[in-house]
Amino acid sequence: MKILRIVYDWPPPWHGLAPHPYEITSAQTQLGHSFVLFCGHWPKAGQRERLPNTDIYPFVREPLPGTLPLTTSLLMFFYYLYWRAEEGNKVDLIHSHGHFGIWIYFYRFLLQKIYRRAAELKTPLVVHFHNVAAMREKAAEEKNIDVKTHSKYLSWPFEKFANRMAVHTASACIFVSEENMKDAIDLYGADPAKCFVVESGVNTDIFRPVGAEEREKSKYELDLDRQDIVIVNHGVMLERKNVHLLIESLKYLPDVYKLLLIGPGDNEYLLRLDKMIKDMHLEERVVRGGYTPYPQTPIAFQVSDIFVLPSSWEGFPKVVMQSLACGIPALVSGFRAKNDIQGLYYLDDPQPETIAQRIREIVENPVQVDRYEIERFYSWKVKVKEIETIYSKIIPH
Repeated sequence: MKILRIVYDWPPPWHGLAPHPYEITSAQTQLGHSFVLFCGHWPKAGQRERLPNTDIYPFVREPLPGTLPLTTSLLMFFYYLYWRAEEGNKVDLIHSHGHFGIWIYFYRFLLQKIYRRAAELKTPLVVHFHNVAAMREKAAEEKNIDVKTHSKYLSWPFEKFANRMAVHTASACIFVSEENMKDAIDLYGADPAKCFVVESGVNTDIFRPVGAEEREKSKYELDLDRQDIVIVNHGVMLERKNVHLLIESLKYLPDVYKLLLIGPGDNEYLLRLDKMIKDMHLEERVVRGGYTPYPQTPIAFQVSDIFVLPSSWEGFPKVVMQSLACGIPALVSGFRAKNDIQGLYYLDDPQPETIAQRIREIVENPVQVDRYEIERFYSWKVKVKEIETIYSKIIPH
């Protein structure tokens, strides 16, 4: 099968959504599929990651925050029309991630209204929802989270528009969590018969437990002591991730508890975290790792005792499965997994004192993570089989 994949984040860099569609594509090429990839591209990011049987068409990223639909997405749409019109550029299916394909969704929406027999509509469209914009906006308002002006007045309105167009034009909608799917049905009127949940997977070949010797060596390289109890938080640092609450929780924990922060973040928020660490005299207890390329990220989990993500809202974060695949328990909020997973704990009240209390409970009464369960149900090889089942429902036979 030949698939057109449309995704804004494709490595490098490896942060954000990038590893998710990369791993899906990698696993699908092993099933014999070929791909045409339309993706965003940072001018100085370096050469795109290549996969077998994959042709990559990169588009320069948005020049200003919030302008994606008016710049890169628009450019990609017109190129899409040109590319589709060229003889030989035929695909069996379009699989689009997020709102990068906003104008393709709108184009198909208009064709459905005006000309239902248009050739464009004969190609099945799958839209992959990694979050639901209307729910993010609602959660931000309820929790009184400071939202950037460009997000409030540009990004989110366009994302909500893209979401609405997607649910009404897609042959199938894939959501990373039950909550996301329910939100799309309730807020956008998505057809439940066309909605499916495929949770985030994990590459169990690279995310795995390590022995004591390798663990101690990595701890030393990260300037951590052997006796340190390490709390790790991995991901892009934004206010909704509540990293500031996690930092504050350290004052309720013994000094032997150290916090390892891995990932880039919003500049203003990072400055706020730096000031907070300094004001609370926590310089010796917080280790900052910054952006780490995906192939090196397992190290952060492998040296840790617990992963904590006290977010206000999430889709289904890939970092949770990565932590569990490394045998490290995860304490999280902002989402729920579809099934119970041994080693996955939830924060009902993500406040500093509560976070500290739950961390101690989990660390002092450890339950072994069932890695066999992770490998059996959450490896990318398993997840793409779930996606293949969805494809089979919508591709004409």
